[in-house]
Amino acid sequence: MSFKRRCVELRRILRRQSVLILIFLTSVAGFVYFFSSVTNEFQTIEEKHRHPKDLSTSDDLPGSRDPETVLHDGQIGNFEQLPVVLPPENLNGEGEDGRAIVTDLNSPKVRRAISEYGFNTMASDRTSMNRSIPDVRMKECKYWHYPEDLPSASVVIAFHNEGWSPLMRTMHSVLLRSPAYLLKEVILVDDFSDKEHLKDKLDDYIKQFNGKVKLVRNREREGLIRTRSIGAKAATADVVIFLDAHCEVNRNWLPPLLAPIRRNRRVMTVPVIDGIDMNTWAYRRVYGEADRHFRGIFEWGLLYKETELSEREKRQRLHNSEPFRSPTHAGGLFAIEKKWFTELGFYDEV
Repeated sequence: MSFKRRCVELRRILRRQSVLILIFLTSVAGFVYFFSSVTNEFQTIEEKHRHPKDLSTSDDLPGSRDPETVLHDGQIGNFEQLPVVLPPENLNGEGEDGRAIVTDLNSPKVRRAISEYGFNTMASDRTSMNRSIPDVRMKECKYWHYPEDLPSASVVIAFHNEGWSPLMRTMHSVLLRSPAYLLKEVILVDDFSDKEHLKDKLDDYIKQFNGKVKLVRNREREGLIRTRSIGAKAATADVVIFLDAHCEVNRNWLPPLLAPIRRNRRVMTVPVIDGIDMNTWAYRRVYGEADRHFRGIFEWGLLYKETELSEREKRQRLHNSEPFRSPTHAGGLFAIEKKWFTELGFYDEV
């Protein structure tokens, strides 16, 4: 190859390499610009939505401490009710003070009741509608003082073919242990039951409460969620409280649920839930000692579970019995402002 031809070939190679280098440098510059723009955009979004580092004490988040809800150590709270005075024949009655009721679990009647209702209604039927249950709270819970002008409450209880005594005891416990001026109504929502004891007998039974207990009947089976929404729409109080149809509320249960909503209408409040044994109807704690607190979370598999408060958060709390924030909850029992629930669209219909 002649020298002249070699020079032409060399110039062509250099020209091609220059084009490739230019393309490479342009690509790098474009990537750097794109990455810088995206980073700046994310930084702007992060700064816009950034919360304070100490979320447990921030007043910018719902559930901050209420200066009008105060614990006075050793001074009984303003909503603590005196123990219910039972007739002498009930003092040692079966199931009183939440004691277990013993039945033969192998009995055909008991087995049939468990199969039909999901728990031993034969045991439930043997104890009073107004039975006493133990106060299992921490001692300091009784020293909380709440604002007197709390919002009113409608308690919604949805049911379908529920056993008579568990349903009625749920309603009785609400009426028995709620300040009358705060409890506007109890709304029973019948999701198209076909049990005879939930027809005329129920209509007649609630008449004794002079309108405090209302009954809404679905014309077809709607399911639990739509039935709850129907009850919420029928509610006329400031706050809607949902209970299952086989609960018993305990001493001074209502003001602690209403006070945080009074301070911030977008707060949903959830009670600590104790247990009632399905076979013996014994009342008991679920979480062990009363001073242990658990919040609801989702694990990586998106399954609901509960985890105990961290030691760091425990140290930041002024009182062990004060409310704490939780990102989610089990779903069955909670209180929410009626207008806020309406704005949210109630439960999803589908």
